Amino acid sequence: MRFRDFHRNVKIRIIVAFAFGIAQATTMPFMAIYFARNFGETLTGFVLAVGIVASVLSGAIGGYYSDRVGRRKIMVWSEGIFFLAYTAMAVGNSPWLSSPTVTLVAFLITNICWGFYGPSEEAMLLDVTNPENRSLMYAIMYWLNNLTMAIGTAVGALLFETARFQLFAVLSIVVFGAWMTTLFLIEETYTASAAARAAVSPLTGIVRSYRRVLGDRIFVRYLLAGLLTMYGEFQMQNYIGIHLAKTVPLQTLFHLPHFVLRVDGVKLLGWLQTENTILVVLLATIAARLTAGKSERAVLFISIFLQTLGYSVITVVSLPLVSICAMVFATVGEVTGVSLRQSYLGDIAPESARSAYVAVNGMTFQATRLITSLAVVLGAVVPAWVMSLLCMLLGLLGLWLFQSIVPGVRHRREHVYGQAGQSSLSV
Repeated sequence: MRFRDFHRNVKIRIIVAFAFGIAQATTMPFMAIYFARNFGETLTGFVLAVGIVASVLSGAIGGYYSDRVGRRKIMVWSEGIFFLAYTAMAVGNSPWLSSPTVTLVAFLITNICWGFYGPSEEAMLLDVTNPENRSLMYAIMYWLNNLTMAIGTAVGALLFETARFQLFAVLSIVVFGAWMTTLFLIEETYTASAAARAAVSPLTGIVRSYRRVLGDRIFVRYLLAGLLTMYGEFQMQNYIGIHLAKTVPLQTLFHLPHFVLRVDGVKLLGWLQTENTILVVLLATIAARLTAGKSERAVLFISIFLQTLGYSVITVVSLPLVSICAMVFATVGEVTGVSLRQSYLGDIAPESARSAYVAVNGMTFQATRLITSLAVVLGAVVPAWVMSLLCMLLGLLGLWLFQSIVPGVRHRREHVYGQAGQSSLSV
């Protein structure tokens, strides 16, 4: 499978994801700092929470309508509003107007739009891929996400304070280009049946749609498995960061002639995150090719076990070199299995409700963020080894859940794609 063999929609979205990912990463990671400086930390926390809730709710609505009116129409309208919102953010940080309020309102609008846009885009990609190329597509997207984040945040760190207008202007231009590609180059991939388009009140339709989704036992297990296996990774920004800051004093890591490398807990956290990003960029597509055709059960076991083991060790140790080595295990596990686990969504979700499934799947990220935030409270009253044990147990439970759905996923794949769908992956 090569890049040129992908459907045209996939090739276009990969190129767009590269340009948009870099442009967005120059600004969005720094918005919390910007709002805290202009509105205070309390209001900023409230705004960020509202943005998350708005994104979740709009995702539920967008997923429902994408399965009724098609993917492309939702994407076109969303990208048009994206363009207007990012343009407003540029104007609000321009030489002619400095308005944090305009920036704040536009920021919230982009959060709402992301909720509509995300399920439609991912469902469209799932529509035009199959088990033979879906894992590779996810591996490329995953690799691009980390690469663009690394490039974009590096640029943003240098220019956000002094050139916000230029950064937002570039972002709005990139979004305009993405909008034009969707409008003129992207093909519609799904036409709803007459029954799906039948007149029904929006609230009734949404409730029916998501009742069906949450009644899918295999999908619910998939959601829980994903939530549990992501627990350790999400702790990097929560308990693990606090643990390292408290338990790793300033110390000399290497002492060479004319060079001394010192590290403390805060620096170590930054190093671990940088190490993770670099390893993902280097290994993601390689891992996808190495695991192609291998037993799904074996790939799931090795990947989730290594990832869980790595983060469990980082949760309890206070030795920089041990933490750095543990991150290697965690990242190798992460890149080995992430594309396979993501591709399962395309096998599980029926075409007629694919966007709704994608929308609910996206909510697990917010649920994991909530759980890991609450774990900080638990970590304040129990020792680090208890938190490490909890990380290990949750990860192993997630591994068991993933293993339990493999037969069901295989059955659905064979039902939709036939035996050809089994040629790239063995169970």
